[in-house]
Formats: sequence, C-alpha cells, structure tokens
Amino acid sequence: MVQRMMSAGRGFDQYSGSSHYRLHGQQVLVYQVVVVVVVVVVVVVVVVVVVVVVVVVVVVVVEVVVVVVVVVVVVVVVVVVVVED
Repeated sequence: MVQRMMSAGRGFDQYSGSSHYRLHGQQVLVYQVVVVVVVVVVVVVVVVVVVVVVVVVVVVVVEVVVVVVVVVVVVVVVVVVVVED
C-alpha cells in the first residue's frame, strides 16, 4: 500500500517534472530568442552609430582640409600680389 502510494507519487512527480521541464524548455527557448533579438538590435545600433561617427569624422576632416587649402591658397595669392607690387 505504502509502496503503491510512493510509486504513484513518484509517477505524478515525474510527470509533473517532465511537464515542468517541457514548459521550462519552452521558456528557455523564448528567452534565447529574446536574447538573440536584443543582441542583434544592439549590434545593429552599434554598427549604425559607428558608421555615423566615421562619416561625421570624415566630413569634418575633409572640411578642415578644404579650409586649410583655401587659406593657404589665399595667403599665397596675397603674398604674390604684395611681392609683385
């Protein structure tokens, strides 16, 4: 009698355990999908930010180079005009 109740109890526990395990597995799968989605979103955001920063730095460097070249050309022209006079 006690053996049968223990067996029945064990069977019920095993069943609920396997059911819980299956549910837990689905939860883990959902968590893994959420983690993958979050990681992909974070990677995409980081890549976009890096690209924007690189583009801004390149544009600023190009503008600085253009300004320096224009200033040098103007100074050279002024010096040549002043020296010729």
